[in-house]
Amino acid sequence: MQTKTVTIIIPTFKDWGRLSFCLNSLSKQSYPRDSFEIIVVNNYVGDTVPDTVEVPSNCRIITEEKPGSYAARNLGITQATGTILGFTDSDCIPDEDWIKNAVDAFEKNPGFDRIAGRIRLYFKSEKLTKAELYEKIFAFNQDIYVEQDGSGVTANMFSYKHVFDEVGPFKDNLLSGGDYEWSVRARNAGHEIKYAEDVIVNHPARYHLNELIRKAKRVGGGQAGFNKMTGLKLVTQFLYDLRPPVKSIKLIIAKGKGLRMSQKVLVFYIRYYLSVITAREKLRVGMGKPAARQ
Repeated sequence: MQTKTVTIIIPTFKDWGRLSFCLNSLSKQSYPRDSFEIIVVNNYVGDTVPDTVEVPSNCRIITEEKPGSYAARNLGITQATGTILGFTDSDCIPDEDWIKNAVDAFEKNPGFDRIAGRIRLYFKSEKLTKAELYEKIFAFNQDIYVEQDGSGVTANMFSYKHVFDEVGPFKDNLLSGGDYEWSVRARNAGHEIKYAEDVIVNHPARYHLNELIRKAKRVGGGQAGFNKMTGLKLVTQFLYDLRPPVKSIKLIIAKGKGLRMSQKVLVFYIRYYLSVITAREKLRVGMGKPAARQ
């Protein structure tokens, strides 16, 4: 069987230190090096590649001036030569068989055009911070995303390039949620997605609550971008979004079996607090304010 060509696309924004670890892991992939390329898209025009970053021979670094990781990914897509496109982030460390297992998953499941892989969290120590406790429950539940919405996040997603040719690129005006929006378009066009447990990248859990708050704001801005509302409808949606996230309790119980009851309550409180921040940001952006990037 002929080896499939793969393009790995990685957006980066002032994150050369963590990108170095990502590129190092990609240089050790079990998949043949001459069958995949890496495109790093620098999304900060004022940046140059530090001398400390070792760039693999099959990697090139290009620059996208328009702000936003989806704009960066779109540029990478236009430059890609692979029949399969793989996406990850600069703070992710793929396992050695990441690409090989993704290609194998496509070959074993010919009815699927997209693959969502496992995102395995790692922590700074055994004693978890409040943010890490939250991440342990809610971060990157790819299997749930695939089952419920037919979606997958771009921290670990593969797709045949022809899917992008058919449904179009990511919406580059979104600073968050663009992977979900694109996934819905692909799903509605009949392009099935499969969750692959052995297609693994490692991702650091967020350590500080401020990191979760910044993400919640980005999510709110992204939701405002693809669910445009005005007037009374916008206010009504805001009030609806302020409801306590009762449905989250089931997931907290299922994934928090090793946590004390006080920790589970804390995680639920953080979930509610972040949902309010997201709702407020969605309202703010819906009223015409600029979306937050960081």
